[in-house]
Amino acid sequence: NCRIETIELAEEVAKFIGELAPLFPEPAFIYWDKSNNVKEAYRYNTRLGFSGNEAAVPVEKLITFLNDALLKIDAGLRKAFNNGQGIYYSYFINQVTEYDLFKEHYVRPKKFSQKPLPLFLEGQMHALRLSKDFKQAAQLYKAARKSPLFDKKLKMYKVTASLESMPEEIGRCRVFTPGWLENESIWLHMEYKYILELLKKGLIEEFYSEFKNVLIPFQDPQRYGRSILENSSFLVSSAFPDKKLHGNGFVARLSGSTAEFLQIWLIMNSGARPFILDENGRLNLAFRPKLAGWLFDKKGAYVFNFLGRIPVTYYNPKRKNTFGKDAAKITKILLFDKKEPIEVNSATIPHPLAEKVRSRQISKIDIYLE
Repeated sequence: NCRIETIELAEEVAKFIGELAPLFPEPAFIYWDKSNNVKEAYRYNTRLGFSGNEAAVPVEKLITFLNDALLKIDAGLRKAFNNGQGIYYSYFINQVTEYDLFKEHYVRPKKFSQKPLPLFLEGQMHALRLSKDFKQAAQLYKAARKSPLFDKKLKMYKVTASLESMPEEIGRCRVFTPGWLENESIWLHMEYKYILELLKKGLIEEFYSEFKNVLIPFQDPQRYGRSILENSSFLVSSAFPDKKLHGNGFVARLSGSTAEFLQIWLIMNSGARPFILDENGRLNLAFRPKLAGWLFDKKGAYVFNFLGRIPVTYYNPKRKNTFGKDAAKITKILLFDKKEPIEVNSATIPHPLAEKVRSRQISKIDIYLE
């Protein structure tokens, strides 16, 4: 119930904000030059730590600063967009073309020449995440599938397009053989991040069109070269010279793809946020599955564990999709505890039953769809 009027910041941070804010409207080169001077001065002044002095900065000043910073970032994103391909560049090489020498050892750049690096899947993943609506997300997806990031042979997404024309100065990804590790391979963590964003943005038809091609459980074990019950760091893409290795999975180090897979699994089975609050602030539970009809067995059943221990069974006799047009809808829910099953004739489990589920006092849930 309190309204914050000021935020206490270290003296140098407050000074940094005050000096940087007026530079946002400057032309690109002047902004780069002046803002780097401010940044270097800040680093020099704080190299041994902060003074300990505090400065009161009005919240309004911080909000203005952050809004101006967002405008600057948005302007940069517009520059990074390739209108011809409908896709975003992620990185750029800026080469100094004019400069002054002074004090015998220093160079002051006067002009740059900019060259975009080949496409990176990471940029398209973040663009999807930040897309303003379904239409924009769908356009980004179509552009990525038409781009060199899509491996037509494997029907999977490479972490980069070809880096063959790039100098080694761009970093370690350039030194690997194409199709191996960070150079044009199927970097599983990033590919899973990408298809997760399809699901989160509501591109569910598109997500399932990639589903069997991308997810490891659906890989051909002979081609994958290892158990399809375990992820890899990367899969060798069709850019690799040895065709016999295309689609093989390798573990160079631990993969973060498991975290993305678990979130994909959660959204598919229950929806991203199954627990919600009603108009009175009480806990409710609403399952919103995003399941394709073919995932249900011949009898129309699909089972998963909710909260780690509660079996939830969807009964979908017509095996309809639970998303899109003509989606199967929840008509009845049965909650089982030690007594008689509790019937809920709604798609939402109300308070206090939702709390019983969350505290794991319910042993099983059956959900019926039509």
